[in-house]
Amino acid sequence: MYTKEKRIRVCVRKRPLNKKEMLSGDTNNTTVVNGNDSLLVNEERMTVDLQKILQQHQFWFDEVFDESCSNEEVLLNC
Repeated sequence: MYTKEKRIRVCVRKRPLNKKEMLSGDTNNTTVVNGNDSLLVNEERMTVDLQKILQQHQFWFDEVFDESCSNEEVLLNC
């Protein structure tokens, strides 16, 4: 019988940029949205005519933690 206790949960944690990424000028391209159940990823792309566009992809999970959450919080809550 299927019960909630035996269900597999998929949880993700958005990690902060590390020092190397910050020094090289990388930008944060993900955002936690919808009350911590989805993650929005912004992807810079080039069109055929070489125009820069921003594509957004949204992914849903059982729970999404932002970069301020510790690994311990994730393990305790997921």
